[in-house]
Amino acid sequence: MCRWAKIARSAYYKHFDPQRQSSQRDERDKAKIIEIAQSNNSLFGTEKMTMAVNRQMPDEKPIYHKTVYRLMCINGISSQKTRYQKPKFKHTTPEKTAENKLKRNFNASKPNEKWCTDIY
Repeated sequence: MCRWAKIARSAYYKHFDPQRQSSQRDERDKAKIIEIAQSNNSLFGTEKMTMAVNRQMPDEKPIYHKTVYRLMCINGISSQKTRYQKPKFKHTTPEKTAENKLKRNFNASKPNEKWCTDIY
């Protein structure tokens, strides 16, 4: 019948239960994820959250990181990591800039015509 209607079999069965009931395990994991996120000010990402949940529930089967990601997305939990700030360039005044002690003309008409070394 699905072939005749040109729909996927999964879509046909999803039609019967559009709001799939979450399992009891998902509910427990969801509660644990929310508890960990509140205690750590949402600093944990998916991987750290997975390790924390698995550490706090050692007697159960380990939870997969994609399941943690799905539950975090459903509940609106995301990590708040600090953004990288580029170092700011400090402008200097001509008084602070080192003077040209050599006072020579460094323009050359061809390569290797003039050389200068850093010997003090």
